[in-house]
Amino acid sequence: MQSNFYQDYSKDVHNEDYIASGILELYAAGGLTEAEREEVERQAAQSPEIRSALDEACAAMEAYAGLYAHTPKSELKTRIMNQLANEEANVRQLPIDNLREPGASKQGAYQWMLAASVALMLFSGILSVFFYSKWQQAEERLAGVMASERLLAQQMKQTSLRLQQQQETLAIVRDPDFELVKLKGVQTNLEAALLVYWNPDQAAVYIDPVSLPTLPTGKQYQLWALLDGQPIDAGMIELTEEKIKLQQMKHINAAQAFAVTVEPVGGSATPTLETITVMGKVGS
Repeated sequence: MQSNFYQDYSKDVHNEDYIASGILELYAAGGLTEAEREEVERQAAQSPEIRSALDEACAAMEAYAGLYAHTPKSELKTRIMNQLANEEANVRQLPIDNLREPGASKQGAYQWMLAASVALMLFSGILSVFFYSKWQQAEERLAGVMASERLLAQQMKQTSLRLQQQQETLAIVRDPDFELVKLKGVQTNLEAALLVYWNPDQAAVYIDPVSLPTLPTGKQYQLWALLDGQPIDAGMIELTEEKIKLQQMKHINAAQAFAVTVEPVGGSATPTLETITVMGKVGS
């Protein structure tokens, strides 16, 4: 088992070094001899990792060639052919001795140097496109990671807020100074229900709208405290999908009962008695 692990590890290191050597890019650019190309193909056939990197290098070169490819004008072909014909006629008219002038070899060397410079420039451009593509891919992956981190931070913030709300609700429910008043449905709303948590000493009132019917547009529930037959405005009820949070209402110092009516949005100065939805007595 140890020898197999060592062989696999050595193979991975060899593949990484081979890919990083730049020979795959030379292969894609046509800058290798036939023997060198055969060796690259042999390595690619033995290693899926090398094969994948070679395919990427070839694809990058094809993309570069396609990016800078232009269709020549038709008249350019005619001009080149005429120029070649003129050059061929001039060469035929020259004496053989003139072709062997000492300056001719120097001119040929300059031409080869120019061709090599152009080839090197083209190869550098191909490598630039290849590494630019790699850089773009790395930037996209980094952007994805950063977006995931922002989403995770937002989710953690929401979870922390819900946990805080749960702790606050639990503290009120467990506080013996808070008296629970159960409001039950009346008239045609027998299925409705609402819980009032009231601390007379602190005049604090919290509600849990357990089950209130959905209201039409322009209407809103209003809580009332009843004392000696007189209604006291205890605030407007906000119905939300958040089930774990208690809503704090107006301070009530004394009450014998609580009730909820349907009023226009924003509330009324006096309750609309025919719209009473739930009611409950303190201490019942």
